[in-house]
Amino acid sequence: MVSRLRCFIGGILFCFFTSSFALHATENDDLVKAMMEVYAEELAANPQDYRTYYSRAMAYFGQGDMKKALSDIDNAIKYFPRKEKDDLAQAYLLRAKILSERGETKSALTDLNSALRLVPNHRLALKDRGDLLCRLGQYDMAKIDYNHLLRMDTRSQSAFMGLARVEAHTGQPVRAKDLLAQAVNLSPKDPKIYLERSEIYKEMDMMPEAVDDLVYAVSLDDGHSGAIQKLVAYSNESYNGVIEGLNRNIERSPRQGMLYYVRATIYKDHYDYASSLRDWNTIVEENFFNFHTVYYNRAFCLSRLTRFDEARADIKRAIEKDSQNAEYYRLLSEIERGDGNLVAAEQAVRQAAVYDPSNVAICLERGMIAYDEGDFVQAISCYNEAVVAAPDEPYSYLARAYTQEYGMENRTAAEADYRKVLSLDGTSAAYGNNLKGIAFARLHLKKQAEEWERSLLASGSVRNIDYFYLACMYAGFDVDKSISYLDKALQNGYGDYYRIHVDCYSPVSLLPIRHLSQYSDLLYKYRALFGK
Repeated sequence: MVSRLRCFIGGILFCFFTSSFALHATENDDLVKAMMEVYAEELAANPQDYRTYYSRAMAYFGQGDMKKALSDIDNAIKYFPRKEKDDLAQAYLLRAKILSERGETKSALTDLNSALRLVPNHRLALKDRGDLLCRLGQYDMAKIDYNHLLRMDTRSQSAFMGLARVEAHTGQPVRAKDLLAQAVNLSPKDPKIYLERSEIYKEMDMMPEAVDDLVYAVSLDDGHSGAIQKLVAYSNESYNGVIEGLNRNIERSPRQGMLYYVRATIYKDHYDYASSLRDWNTIVEENFFNFHTVYYNRAFCLSRLTRFDEARADIKRAIEKDSQNAEYYRLLSEIERGDGNLVAAEQAVRQAAVYDPSNVAICLERGMIAYDEGDFVQAISCYNEAVVAAPDEPYSYLARAYTQEYGMENRTAAEADYRKVLSLDGTSAAYGNNLKGIAFARLHLKKQAEEWERSLLASGSVRNIDYFYLACMYAGFDVDKSISYLDKALQNGYGDYYRIHVDCYSPVSLLPIRHLSQYSDLLYKYRALFGK
């Protein structure tokens, strides 16, 4: 009975962990900790308890800890009685998923083959092997698995989807679209089927169709299926395509509030704060939602447009609805600091630190307040805390270096921090986020700065904020290039008026060119971008 209960709870935890919310929200959950303690106790009592290894491997997999998950499933497979074929096949399937997540596709394929040797008609194993063979480009072999699935179940959506992907990648788009339509027609009200079809449409370079499918999935379940996250991810690759798709669907369904929410989020993530603000305003005015996140996001956009009074009112509404959210107090602090109210800013950031004292953004905010107050020693202390909390985050070193250089007049310490930025791996998906160009400029290493510029432009994904970084990099030693890159940033929708025009005490700043007429002319030309 205890064993059955343990497996049942383990199954619940697996489902719970693998939801997109749980991946982030349950790491410290009391139930999870309790279950992990139970697993540890049972394995201490019986180090060959394969079912407990299997259950804990599922839990680790759900948490995203693939190293521990792999260790446990290795032990589970090692101790599993070979006569329990069905359960052993499930163990091989789980290890294949873990290995696939780790990029070890050949080993994953070996495990899927092992599962199918144990249970030749295992549907999930056939699907997973077909999917993996597709990823490996072995389309003929994948097709065999999908056809096998279809013979077993003529209504198998997985088989239709898999065969569609094979046809798409072997130059048969018409067949692929027909198969996709058959898959969707089997359950036309299931949002997940539209998510799957959107992925294949995207692989076929049919971005309008991919966006429409995700938007329809959002309309079916208000985005609980993960369609919103996919739309945001797609926008990083095809921003204009996603925005056009959302515009098209909002015109068709102007009362679908979640579409405004998605579009506002994407605008905000791409620094177009004025456009984002219009959608948040629509959501509030039309009473689509009354979430605290709406007021937070609107306050954020208003603050970047330097409309501090309105931003303050909105973030206080958000705090009324969620009074223990550290980020909300941090934003309130930033708003007060931007408006010159340093006492109020300090009160707000202290409240933020109560709820999340080691948060990097909060440490940086405390440092900026101290800098504005002229307390450079305290500012450096706060930046030290930010460095300890996130030693690979370049901005913390830049902020500390700037304070050393201009507050403490300690050029030697500043140079050490600038060089530290250059030593960081810069593993961010966005090349510009390593901010090495700014450090090169601060070190007066012009040739290296120009090489960083070339690498950034050749990275394959240059965002509007990257052009802003380049404008800041050149602001101190090549005015024409700085103005040119600022023009590109604005042309591509970079609408952070605070960083462009107000921020004075930052290592990433346009302060050296703000007195120029070309700069003023650009801001006037793009005034609509700032809601002016």
